[in-house]
Amino acid sequence: MGYHLVSKDLKARIPVLFYQHHFKVKNICTLLGVKKSLVYQSLAYMHSYGVPYNPHTRRSGRNRTLSHEDLKLIITLLKRRHCIYLDEIQEELYNRRGLSISVTTLLRTLRCLHYSHKTVSIRALERDDLLQAAFMNRIADEVPNPDMLMFID
Repeated sequence: MGYHLVSKDLKARIPVLFYQHHFKVKNICTLLGVKKSLVYQSLAYMHSYGVPYNPHTRRSGRNRTLSHEDLKLIITLLKRRHCIYLDEIQEELYNRRGLSISVTTLLRTLRCLHYSHKTVSIRALERDDLLQAAFMNRIADEVPNPDMLMFID
């Protein structure tokens, strides 16, 4: 069985059940669905630090390279230009935010933002609703009956 992260809220219930409600460790395990070692560890932390977890532990891994503002810039760039290249996004991040990141970091960020391989039809992007409506109005003026139109592929 792999490592399972237990929330601080659940750990906070352990001392309450043990000290205030006088539950036994076995009953706490059954009630909360946790292992005995977690109950004993939480009680030890409560005795040592006053909280049921170790307040001195750090989150593992590196600090994030991109801030929330950087992510908003990337999303704005993608919405504005659907066919933008990764090196162009890199350049914009450097020019606007002074941030130099690798293509790998950018790819991971795009994956986290739920962007995958983009397939974009240029014709579909060039479609303009205003021009299309003007064309339909011109055809409607010239052809009174739609049955008069013939299309050949």
